[in-house]
Amino acid sequence: MNNLNDNLKKALNLFNSRKYDDAKLILLALIKDLNVDKKVYFLLYEIFIKLNEGQNAKKYLKKFIELDNKNHIGLNNLANIYLKERKTDKAEKLYLRAVESKQDYLTGIINLAVFYQGMGDNKSAKKFYEKGLNLSPKKLGIYYNLNKIDNDFINEEKIKYISELLKSEKLDPFDMASGYFLLAENQKKKKNISNEMEHLKTAHEHSFQHKLSYNKQSLHYWMNVVPRKYEKFNFINNDKIKNELMDMEPIFIIGLPRSGSTIVESILSSGTTKIIGLGETNIINWSIINSNRQILEDQKSVILDIGAISSKLLTGLGNLDILNKKNIIFTEKSLENFFYIDVILKIFPKAKFINTFRNTEDNIYAIFQQFLSNISWTHSFENILNYVDNYLKAISFFKKKHPGKIFSLNLEELTNSQEEVSKKMYNFCNLEWNIKALEFYNRKDLFSNTASNTQIRKNIEKYDSEKYKPYKELLKKFSHRYHWINTE
Repeated sequence: MNNLNDNLKKALNLFNSRKYDDAKLILLALIKDLNVDKKVYFLLYEIFIKLNEGQNAKKYLKKFIELDNKNHIGLNNLANIYLKERKTDKAEKLYLRAVESKQDYLTGIINLAVFYQGMGDNKSAKKFYEKGLNLSPKKLGIYYNLNKIDNDFINEEKIKYISELLKSEKLDPFDMASGYFLLAENQKKKKNISNEMEHLKTAHEHSFQHKLSYNKQSLHYWMNVVPRKYEKFNFINNDKIKNELMDMEPIFIIGLPRSGSTIVESILSSGTTKIIGLGETNIINWSIINSNRQILEDQKSVILDIGAISSKLLTGLGNLDILNKKNIIFTEKSLENFFYIDVILKIFPKAKFINTFRNTEDNIYAIFQQFLSNISWTHSFENILNYVDNYLKAISFFKKKHPGKIFSLNLEELTNSQEEVSKKMYNFCNLEWNIKALEFYNRKDLFSNTASNTQIRKNIEKYDSEKYKPYKELLKKFSHRYHWINTE
């Protein structure tokens, strides 16, 4: 027993030192003992998560839960894995078991609320958000999410409470950001644009601080690295691309946030042909960076090992439980993939791209008004404009280079002519169109964790071209820097 404990401690020290492969070898030897401590299985799960081997992580987490079937953390984490695999029924049951095992488990309660919100079950989402508020009444992130599903939740009394809380309490940056976004929304309803913008600016500052180190690295990458290199990618090991990937026919939805991408993915995955909507996996970017670290170096051109990228992609798709399905078509909507069109076409020569777009100025305001906490460049007006400028240049470049691979879909045209535009999109993707594709909002299995998850629960609304006219003045001072800005 002492030897077992010593080896477990040694493995834990290696794990904490990020020597995951060394720790893994010790633990795999330990599980040959029939009386192995359940902690070994949980640590193996954590190691395989770090190594991004999702199926092995799931296997050992399930072993851990077999030995401790009321462990709320294990149940919650397994639910997270099943949700990534789009197995929503299993995820729901496990989230429920987690909060039943520990009724004051705030993380599990919030995850369950977010799950129901993503499924469009606002009644259940509200129930668990309110349960979370009872446990943590100053958690303004919960207030923000409740406001998304209940327009009557925030009243003047709550606005006063939030304002006082922001002034008197030392809240974490995420809750600070949530509070200021709510104050901004309140000023928006009152049509006080000046105050709204001030609150939004403060909200974004706190949001950037929430994951400061990550946001700094991410901002540098998307502003200063990729925009300088996407035209100059060169490739080696083209003959080592995995055949399983080359035969696939994925559809990549690209563009800017708040441009209709979630609606488009919902339409594509609701037709006659079985299509799996993966959402925003970041799988392309992850595969490139983790197999070609030189892309981060300060040089204009990069030689990418395309064989290594395809190997990473194979692992990533395996973690998403895609590879064991035959003749699979999937959509992926990590919108920044417009920078990686050449890379994607090397690996998926049959891939197609749907570029969603709308009035550019409208899009900028819509991004700034939204709490997109995981997108580093959305937290300042200047960064948004810079990113949009790079997007416009990149999409123009690739439309000329690969004209038959990119279908540009105007959100306003889609909302005004749903059948006509969706048929054109289906035809471009070589898919059989069916009117059911436009009835996506009736689906019970449609999950979305994006900012548009409330919009896809109802019929497509007409584009409101007047909505952002009161904000036009805000862009005038930038018009000399960006020729595409139209403030008329």
